[in-house]
Amino acid sequence: MSIDVLTAHYGFTRTPFGKSLAPSMLARTAGHQEAVARIDWCISERALGVITGEVGSGKTVATRAATATLDASRHTIIYLGNPAVGTRGIYSAIVTALGGVPRFHKASLIPQTADALAAEENERGKQVAVVVDSCRPGG
Repeated sequence: MSIDVLTAHYGFTRTPFGKSLAPSMLARTAGHQEAVARIDWCISERALGVITGEVGSGKTVATRAATATLDASRHTIIYLGNPAVGTRGIYSAIVTALGGVPRFHKASLIPQTADALAAEENERGKQVAVVVDSCRPGG
């Protein structure tokens, strides 16, 4: 059965659980609110955090809700949908997202990433939130 048939049958005007939903339209369960609060804390403390849970438990939704509230003039959000690229790929994606050309060797890429993150904060006054989502296809 296709999503079009279900949408027509129930009278939906759009897919009810798609990525196009505004964060304000998301279900706010106790678990969701706790995950959002933990993500918010990590962002405010400039800490690393890992949100874990079963497939479909709302990790991506909580991340979307938390990052949607960030002031774009004070934060740069970098979304990485495939952590399977490894650490070098993550460093490269961060440098690229911040406007740089990643260096080839990991030994020089790591300090380049640190410099790019520091420049984003020191020169542009923006805190960077890097979201690595392992729930995407292939992740």
